[in-house]
Amino acid sequence: MHGLGRLWRALRVAGLCLGVAAIAGAPVVPRAALAEARVSLEEARDMAGQLLQYKRPQEALLLAEGILQGAPEDIPALVLKSRALRDLGRLDEANAVAAEARALAGTDKDRFFAALVTAQAQASSGNKGFAQYWLRRAAQVAPDDRTRALAVRDFRHVRSTTPWRLKLNFYAQPSDNLNGAPKTNAFTFAGLTFENPAAVPLSGMRYGGDVAFTYRFALSEHSRVNLGASAGIERVRFSKSARDTVPGIDNADYSRDRLGFSLGYERKSADKAWLGSAKLSVSRYWGGGQHISDAARLDLGIARRLAEGWTGRLQLGIEDETRHDSRQRSAQTQEATVTLTRHLDKAAISLQLSAADVASDSRLVERSSQMAAVKYSVTRPVAGMLPSLTLSYAVDDYAEAPFGWWVDPRRDEEWGLSLDVLLPKMDYMGFAPEIGVSFRDRSSNYSLYETQSTDLRLGLKSVF
Repeated sequence: MHGLGRLWRALRVAGLCLGVAAIAGAPVVPRAALAEARVSLEEARDMAGQLLQYKRPQEALLLAEGILQGAPEDIPALVLKSRALRDLGRLDEANAVAAEARALAGTDKDRFFAALVTAQAQASSGNKGFAQYWLRRAAQVAPDDRTRALAVRDFRHVRSTTPWRLKLNFYAQPSDNLNGAPKTNAFTFAGLTFENPAAVPLSGMRYGGDVAFTYRFALSEHSRVNLGASAGIERVRFSKSARDTVPGIDNADYSRDRLGFSLGYERKSADKAWLGSAKLSVSRYWGGGQHISDAARLDLGIARRLAEGWTGRLQLGIEDETRHDSRQRSAQTQEATVTLTRHLDKAAISLQLSAADVASDSRLVERSSQMAAVKYSVTRPVAGMLPSLTLSYAVDDYAEAPFGWWVDPRRDEEWGLSLDVLLPKMDYMGFAPEIGVSFRDRSSNYSLYETQSTDLRLGLKSVF
């Protein structure tokens, strides 16, 4: 009865609005008449919203148009009108009214609702990419946390119903060793000392970006096929001191480019306790503008919830790489990785163990590798930050020595430490800055391969 009473009041207000608008056939309600009906018109906005909830868009449209007769620039009424037109299937009109609301909006609150209703109209029109853009805009101008959470919720819903994904990653990385030079440019072999004056650490900036596009085909409620395409570019710019140290060094010689395509399959259990995946991918790589290599790879994986707060993942990979700059360095890789994650209330701890075997005709490539890494990630912001800390250790045992069979095989050990900090409160349209610093130190029984570097990373990451 209470709901019917509200509905009856709404219809009475609609009649008032339309009746006033029809006085003397005038298209616009006189200001005096509007002032007299001001309380009822404000109530009409609320009633129009409730009519939309009751799935009565025609009556809601009448109410909104009645308000706009007296106040053509009323943003809430334009928003209600756009929503009603959308619910009636008049999508072109809904988009046009939403555009009018955006043009007139003068406050963050008005901009938020104008962007939100634009996203709703675009999503209903099938333009889910534009809908996601406008939901990011709505989150950016949201006047408070509650309305921002509403935009983020709608964004995630639209994304979950969108068959394609687009991921972007941009970064800039200052480094004190862009060229991966050894700690010393002098080494001894067979009692003789050799020195390479150009094999010294060179500082500068590494920067680039990656884009990945995935289109998903649902096979059933619990399985799907993914088609993917990705590309990446990386460039370097050496510092003045580096150019002074090695005159004639060319930034272009250190450029890297990548293009890849993939076909994947995923299946999850009905209770979402596990997710299995298989992916076949092919990639082409360029270095210094020259075609360097092609690679084909097969990945098989399964992730499973092990217990309350515990998840595990096993991944197997096989890769065949054909080198075009040096055929001898072509390689076939087999690897396995196990990851165990403990989810805490405000953080997560992961342990990753991996092993790989690389077969090649080159003694500089053929090796076996083992790696262990521990990562601690904060999952809820602390002082506006989401930090993560990773400690890693890796061992590479080469099949032979770099120079001949009569000396000890090469063995490298590398320690790594990295700290990444995401600043979610400083986001723009859902993309927040991420700052990271990493340090690695590789030791070897051949000094030629010992190296050390410290890198600073500046990037952007989506926070929803």
